Amino acid sequence: MVIILTLIAIFFSFYVPYYLRKNKNLKPTKNRFEEFVDNDTGYPWSLNSERRKSFYKAVQKKLSTK
Repeated sequence: MVIILTLIAIFFSFYVPYYLRKNKNLKPTKNRFEEFVDNDTGYPWSLNSERRKSFYKAVQKKLSTK
């Protein structure tokens, strides 16, 4: 068991960084939180009036497209 875990640690310590450095075309993906922040329009209970206005505009736009 110790030998297997040691081999896995060596693999992730040496080969994976080499592979990632070698392949420059790998691009990080956006996670769900980043997508949410990019698409967030605000909330009706926001303290900031601009975010409230943005939310109501987004709701009106969504309703008009249906």
